[in-house]
Amino acid sequence: MTRKGKDQEEGAEQFDRDLDQLRSIVEKLEQGDLSLHESLELFEKGIALGRNLLEILNRAEGRVEELLATMERVPFGDTDE
Repeated sequence: MTRKGKDQEEGAEQFDRDLDQLRSIVEKLEQGDLSLHESLELFEKGIALGRNLLEILNRAEGRVEELLATMERVPFGDTDE
């Protein structure tokens, strides 16, 4: 596997972990039984996770755009009609 492929795989795994953590934080905050201090700490952690998720998505979007830009146009169907 190339280094770029390895980085993408690790990015996908990190995305899944961060998303699971963020979901857990949201559930805890929605329960409403935390102190203000605990809520603020979780909120801050959630914001950081959200930024990480956005960064991973932006990298993935860039990779998709890169692949589409290098893709050759292949005609679909017969164009000799």
